[in-house]
Amino acid sequence: MEIKIHFNIAMVIAVVLAEAVSFLWYAHNSPWGHMIGERYLLSALICDAGLVVMIKFIIENHWSLRTWKDALLLSVWVALLYFCLEGPHSIHNANSFSSFFFHALHKLSAAFVMCWALFYFKDY
Repeated sequence: MEIKIHFNIAMVIAVVLAEAVSFLWYAHNSPWGHMIGERYLLSALICDAGLVVMIKFIIENHWSLRTWKDALLLSVWVALLYFCLEGPHSIHNANSFSSFFFHALHKLSAAFVMCWALFYFKDY
C-alpha cells in the first residue's frame, strides 16, 4: 500500500484548532475544574499533526465526509479507539475513571475539530 499525503492549509488549520481545543480544555480556570498534569506545546503539536495526517488518510481512502455528522461519527470511532487502547491501565485512586473519561471526551472533541476542519477547509 502506498501512502500519499498532500499537505494543505486545512491540515494546518486542523492542528491549530485542535490545539486551541486542548488549550481551553486543560486551562487552569476551566469551569469543570480539571487540571491533569502538564502539557508541552511542541510534543502536543507534533502529536496533533500526526493525528491530522492519520485522519486525512482515513478520510481520503476509507471514510467520506459529506456532513458534520459524518465527521462526528468518525470522531467517535477515533475516540473509541483511544478508549479501548488506554482503558486497560491500572486504577490508582477513586478518580481514575473520571479522569480517563475526561481525557476520552477531550480526544473526541479534538478529533471532531480536526475532521470538521479537514472537511470545511478542503478547498483552500
